Amino acid sequence: MSNYNIIISPQSLSDMRTMGVPQIISVVLLLLVITADDSQSAKILGLFPFPARSHLISITALMKELARRGHQVTVVSSFPSPPMANYTDIIVKDTFPEKDSINFFEFFDEGMFSWLKIVFFWHMGLSTCERALQVPDIQKLIHDQNLDFDVIIFENFISECFYGFVHKLKIPVINISPNSALLAMGNPVGNTYNPSYMPDSMLGYKDHMTFKERIANTLITLLTSVGRRIMYLPRQDALIRKYFEDSSFPGIAVLEPNASLYLLNTHISIGFPQPYTPNTIEVGGMHIKDPKPLPKDLQKIMDEAEHGVIYFSLGSNVRSSDMPKEMLQVFLDVFSKLKQRVLWKWEKDSLPGQPSNVQLGKWLPQSDILAHPNLRLFITHGGLLSTQEAIYRGVPLLAIPVMGEQKSNAERAKESGYALMLDWRNITSESLNSAVDELINNPRYRENVQHLSVLFRDRQQPPLERAVYWVEYVLRHNGAPHLRSAALDLYWYQFYLLDVLAVVLGVVLLGLTGSGLTCWTIYRVFFQKKKSNPVTKSKKMK
Repeated sequence: MSNYNIIISPQSLSDMRTMGVPQIISVVLLLLVITADDSQSAKILGLFPFPARSHLISITALMKELARRGHQVTVVSSFPSPPMANYTDIIVKDTFPEKDSINFFEFFDEGMFSWLKIVFFWHMGLSTCERALQVPDIQKLIHDQNLDFDVIIFENFISECFYGFVHKLKIPVINISPNSALLAMGNPVGNTYNPSYMPDSMLGYKDHMTFKERIANTLITLLTSVGRRIMYLPRQDALIRKYFEDSSFPGIAVLEPNASLYLLNTHISIGFPQPYTPNTIEVGGMHIKDPKPLPKDLQKIMDEAEHGVIYFSLGSNVRSSDMPKEMLQVFLDVFSKLKQRVLWKWEKDSLPGQPSNVQLGKWLPQSDILAHPNLRLFITHGGLLSTQEAIYRGVPLLAIPVMGEQKSNAERAKESGYALMLDWRNITSESLNSAVDELINNPRYRENVQHLSVLFRDRQQPPLERAVYWVEYVLRHNGAPHLRSAALDLYWYQFYLLDVLAVVLGVVLLGLTGSGLTCWTIYRVFFQKKKSNPVTKSKKMK
């Protein structure tokens, strides 16, 4: 942390002699406030190179708040932010240009085997990492011998090659997750991932799984964990040694357990209960702010909608304009017959067959739209940020998940009673119209989400305040090593008590073997000897 020297000149002392007691007290208090504020000022490096705007929304809210509180914040990301004091952007562009050409409807059309796309994400991580490390501004950071930061905040989501900065700077690191607890990010701080009741987010299971689901969940968890350690991380290690020109890099698997803090973008009211280590902090919803006034055209539409408004958006990665033709026609048919106005996030300039009650927009202020009292229904892909915003605003959902953890989010929303879910592969005019009608006209969905909204908001402190507090806690306590779990110092066989189990089984087997031999010896000595006596006697008689 940095400190400033406050210099009081002789002229200043002379001026103070002419002041009254109240003025002098005010000056002293002002100096104390200035020095107190500055003593907490830190230099923070944020590493978020993964090219997903949805991931950055919640993370940027935290980084900007830290800057507003006087910290010097430097952020590495794929998307620039509006200029502000104490905030420096380093942009890594075109790290995965193939993403823009991917039609996620086609890419994830694989039913139950869609979890295998983890291999694609690993490839994406390696590709984006290598391109990002070649960016001139990143190379400048890598080779800067005077690089000075107090803490790193890192989205450890298929961007592991940036652990090179953790090794270079040797300062505390805070992991931040764009969604709920991920195996790859949770284990490094000591959280126990139990597949018997913690479903993999790619499968869409609930926490109460059937026997068949527990088998699948366990196998996938094991394959993902082992595959990441054997196939993926060594290749990320190689990138670090190459671009940081550091052959002494010990490996990501060695550095990951040293994370000081793990910030989770979730909350117990919308997730599955599970145990966390003390340095795992839930901060879900920290990107949600008080609603801003809508643009005049949108405000007019929503104010004048006699029967209310339906908002339709599939997020920042899945594009509505990539829908299969049959699916698109279903939405056009159903929307054209609705009494409600529809706001549709559509990525192209026009929509052939656009109904008169549908308003298009390439970008729409989603959170502010959801806050309008005339908003009746949110048709969504089930992304975590969208789900959190809908819960916070008390809006029912029609979820149409496409990829990743979206199905898990949709299943939880459905189970909580404020949503219905449709499979985009089998969607029909009848199923869509029925779901929309049910969600709009049955009040229980809005009642359920408004109850959940109360739970989501009911916290000791707002999530953004909580996140800032814990970042500054790590700064105040030099990485807060007292929060670190001893589980991180155990080998895997020690963690699962396999060595203890082996000894116990060995003692039991030894005892059983010894008892068996003793019984056999007694049997031989006493019983077999008695049986042999008649034979001996008969021989003597002959």
